[in-house]
Amino acid sequence: MARGTFKDLELRQLRGFVLVAMHGNFSAAARDLGVSVPAVWEQVRALERALGVSLLLHRERNMELTRDGQLLLDIVRPYVHGLDSVARLFQARREELPPQFGVVANQSLLANQLPRPLCEFTKRHPDVRLRLFGDPHSSVLVRMIEMGEADLGVLSVDWGDSHARELAHERLFDLRFMLLAQPDHPLLHKKRLAVADIVANPIMTTPTGGPSRKVLDRLLHQHDLADRAHIIVENSSTDVIRQYAALGMGIALLYVRPEPNRRGRELHMRLVDPQIEPMTVALVTRKYAPLPAHVDEFRTIVRRHLADGDGAGH
Repeated sequence: MARGTFKDLELRQLRGFVLVAMHGNFSAAARDLGVSVPAVWEQVRALERALGVSLLLHRERNMELTRDGQLLLDIVRPYVHGLDSVARLFQARREELPPQFGVVANQSLLANQLPRPLCEFTKRHPDVRLRLFGDPHSSVLVRMIEMGEADLGVLSVDWGDSHARELAHERLFDLRFMLLAQPDHPLLHKKRLAVADIVANPIMTTPTGGPSRKVLDRLLHQHDLADRAHIIVENSSTDVIRQYAALGMGIALLYVRPEPNRRGRELHMRLVDPQIEPMTVALVTRKYAPLPAHVDEFRTIVRRHLADGDGAGH
């Protein structure tokens, strides 16, 4: 080839050339492709430059194939038509598959807040295949929504994060920084909860870097009590920590959704400090992305069950 290489060839160029050759003019090819006539003209010219040959000649109102043009048409037409058939076959097969719905959530929310909304949804849409993803790191889940690997999320994330800013989010409720312990634990009944009282007990919380741990570390340093704190359990799952707190291994300090203390419950809770900022849990989707009807219906179900003032979280 005089100029260019085979790697310069593009499917759109080949498809444009085939349509021009079959119709005998650029206008009909542009109409089939849904693009402008100049766009098709440039595709064919780029193909000629890549191959270093002339493919079409003007003959009055129509285009006529050169010898090289006829040769190329004979070679590529079966492949272009074959690829178009692949696209149609793919779409047909895809429509035969059961619809899928990907939901991501922080693990605790997936275990404690979402079962009832998901149960209602599956009863309404038994044909939809649910794909549930939980991860202790919200950034992983945010990325899944951003990349289209999941349709929707119920998440507590840092909305200042660069990835999170690219998503649409709608507030559902707040998580508060709470102390959790067995119902008879004295810290639950003190009139005023001091940090010095907290560090006198074995503490269970999330690993360094998590939201709950960041708040705890900040409190300890503010009161110069970091060296007195006894962290007995670290785990990324708040549900695991809650189980151990219910057994009396220590007190848990976590971001959770506040629940009323009721007789018979293994764990009671109280707010550590009303001045500590809450964490917002939100419905998260990609900005401007059209949502299938069943995904939009799930959003309505979640609002009814979980949004403040409506349904009650577990």
